[in-house]
Amino acid sequence: MFEIFWYILYFVNISTFNTRFTYFPIIKTTDDFNLWTKNQKKNKQTATRKMPFTLRHHKVAVTSLLNWCSEDILPTLISGDEDGTILVWNLLNRKPFYRYKCNGQIISLQQVNDLLVALCKDHTLRIFTFPLSVTLSINNTFSTSHNLAELNLIYEIPVNTLNFANAAVQHINGDIYMLWCCNTQDSETIDVYQFNIQEKTSLRRLHKAIALYEHISKMVDPSVMKFDKLGTVMKFLLYEDRIYIGFESGFVVAVSLSDDLSLHVSYVSSAHYPEPVLDLSVGHDLKMVLSSSTTSSLGLHKAKSKLKHQHDTAEGDIIIDDSEVYSNLIKLPTKKVAHIQQMDNIIVVSTWYGTTEIFDTTGRDTLTIIRKERGQVPVDDNPYGNASLPKDSTRVKISSMICISKTNTNEVSSIKDVTEGIKRRLLRFSNQTWCLVGYEDGSIVVKEIGH
Repeated sequence: MFEIFWYILYFVNISTFNTRFTYFPIIKTTDDFNLWTKNQKKNKQTATRKMPFTLRHHKVAVTSLLNWCSEDILPTLISGDEDGTILVWNLLNRKPFYRYKCNGQIISLQQVNDLLVALCKDHTLRIFTFPLSVTLSINNTFSTSHNLAELNLIYEIPVNTLNFANAAVQHINGDIYMLWCCNTQDSETIDVYQFNIQEKTSLRRLHKAIALYEHISKMVDPSVMKFDKLGTVMKFLLYEDRIYIGFESGFVVAVSLSDDLSLHVSYVSSAHYPEPVLDLSVGHDLKMVLSSSTTSSLGLHKAKSKLKHQHDTAEGDIIIDDSEVYSNLIKLPTKKVAHIQQMDNIIVVSTWYGTTEIFDTTGRDTLTIIRKERGQVPVDDNPYGNASLPKDSTRVKISSMICISKTNTNEVSSIKDVTEGIKRRLLRFSNQTWCLVGYEDGSIVVKEIGH
């Protein structure tokens, strides 16, 4: 009787639902049934574990994403969009719980200690703290309140944002910070400011319109590279007390200030010359800075640790610490990389083609490709076919991307005063590497990418 039943079920499924079912096992014994049931449960668990989810609240393109790092175990995302809305998300219940509305597009988000720094297209850099009445604690993880608390705005600085370059805020000591940004009138030069976060009128300019072309042009071979300027500043990135700057000409330069305010140039790379630098990011496993451009290569950058000490320099001089011009690269099977992330022994890039691609750290082996079509998010493990988008493509444009690394699950296991359900969610989230992609339709797709 058992055997006849499964023959009938097999016949019904194939004949009446042939467009849906392509395979169904013929089960003759109880052992066959038990094995099939076990495999079905395993497949279901795998599919559920790898299924992406989507954060929906923004109505326009999500232009910046930031993984908020703190002693709090709650996984927290901060997002900014084209209309100037900033949201702070709880990634366990997938809902926002803080917000702020700026007057222009959010160009970049940066965490500096417990401060949130947002650069907006209205030519203003804003610095926020979280409301004192609410904390990022596990105890209010599943709050159902629909009234989002506003971030506390504590400082504002006017900044040139004509070319959409970001800015970098550097903590010096105590309440003293330094700001690196484009010059207020010339986006090809750099301004450096210092301010006290507790004093509204403390902002003072340390350097105005720093131009590096004259110094760097003397370091290159004119028979190989012919350029009359470094071009517009494209990106700033703070890494190990150096400010890495990506230029329109494809150069990446690392600089810092000494105590006497002399500017030290500790690293110069022509890796992307003559194509523009599109992104700069920290390679956590590689322990260096990664850069991208329109070509199929990523630049690798690492400044020397020591600065030259020159007692005869005047205040504000530019000092070249390393006169070598580097060009270290990783080749990828894709190009036009707008966003880069590197952690947990993988490299993740998002391209102008609307794809997010995961590679090993050599860049040679493609592990996964994620792309969002209108209404769905298929995941393609086939590494081939990176052609440019056809005019009638329904693929959604990527406007931002970050990754969240695995964390210490022992800390999660030791948490008390939470339900087992919350602890399971925390353990699952902490045990995976996550890729979060912001799209021009306002959605944020969150996908496990651990391998």
